[in-house]
Amino acid sequence: MRIVSNAGPLIHLSWIGRLNLLQQLFDELIVPNRVKEEVLQADDDVPGVSELLAAFASGWIHVHLVESREDVEVLERILDAGESEAIVLANEIQADLLLLDDRRARREAERQGVPISGTVGVLRRGRDQQLIPAVLPVLNELRKLGFRASEALLQRIEQEENTG
Repeated sequence: MRIVSNAGPLIHLSWIGRLNLLQQLFDELIVPNRVKEEVLQADDDVPGVSELLAAFASGWIHVHLVESREDVEVLERILDAGESEAIVLANEIQADLLLLDDRRARREAERQGVPISGTVGVLRRGRDQQLIPAVLPVLNELRKLGFRASEALLQRIEQEENTG
């Protein structure tokens, strides 16, 4: 499966040392140049930065340039640069999936017919493929670091894991 990712899922998974889930779950992970810049601009002492640097250095996260600057510029009127490039790149390369956490960006990607998932979706896939035992403890760990998740989502995941 060939996926494109925005910065959010990469950053969030790196915070908790789970960036490797992406490598285990997907055949090819691609980011636009702006996303690479966003995730690597943090200071070295920020949680996850060393893991992100290693992933880019090893080459398992591929960087592709976006061809249509015009399409990016149109989206940048409503979204940030990384989200705009990620949506355009996903369309250009016909990615199987686009990883986004931001609500506005997700709505725009859906409007354009781009299949999406996010950090929570990655964790669910990891659980379903038995790469992690459960989503809820990992999600709670993320929330302690600033990740936002609604109570309704937490309840759905708890219900999935109690009935699964």
